[in-house]
Amino acid sequence: MEKPFKRFPYTYAVGAILFIWTLVSYTAHSDTVALVIRATGIILIILGVLGRVYSTIFIGGMKNEGSDGKSFIDYGPYSITRNPLYYFSFVGFCGLLAIKAQVIFLVVGAVIYLLVYRATITSEEEFLRHKFGEPYEEYIKKVPRFFPRWCAFHTPDYIQIRPAFLHKEMLRSLNWVLLTLILLGIESLHYFDILPHFAYGF
Repeated sequence: MEKPFKRFPYTYAVGAILFIWTLVSYTAHSDTVALVIRATGIILIILGVLGRVYSTIFIGGMKNEGSDGKSFIDYGPYSITRNPLYYFSFVGFCGLLAIKAQVIFLVVGAVIYLLVYRATITSEEEFLRHKFGEPYEEYIKKVPRFFPRWCAFHTPDYIQIRPAFLHKEMLRSLNWVLLTLILLGIESLHYFDILPHFAYGF
C-alpha cells in the first residue's frame, strides 16, 4: 500500500498565500454587489459548518473502523457522497473565498482545494479498499466520490454516536466563525482605506 498523502503542508502553504492575497487586494465594485456576494458566502459557510456537524454525527470516531470495527459507514450523508466532510469543508471554504468578492480568488482557491483533497481522498480510499475489500469496491461503484447524489440519501432508524467526536467538531466550528470575522474585518479596513491595498476589477 502506498504511503499516505499528507495534505497539511500544502494546506498551510496555500492558506498563507491566499491570506496574503486577502491582505493586499481589494475589489472595487458597488456596495450592493459586494453585499450580495458576501451574504452568499456567509450562507455557504453556515451550510458547510452544519453539513460537517451532521456528517460527524454519523462518522465521528468511526471513519476508518466503522461502527463495529469491521464495516464502514455507508448511510446518512455517506449514502450520497463518499466524502461528505471534505465536501462540506469545500462548501464552507468557497464561502470564505466569496467574502473577498473576487471571482478569480474564488476560482483559484476552489481549484487548489479540489487538487489537494483529490490526492488526500485517493490516498484514503486506497487504505479503505485494502481494509474492507469487495464491499467497499461495491460502495465506490454506487456512491459518488465527492459531489453528492442527493436522491440516494438513506439512513437507518438508529445510529451509534460518539459524543466526544461530535463535541470536538462543534468546537472546531468556532474556527469558521473566527475566520469569517477576520475576513470581514480585513475587507472593512480596505473599504475605509485603513489597510493599504491595490484595486482589482470585479
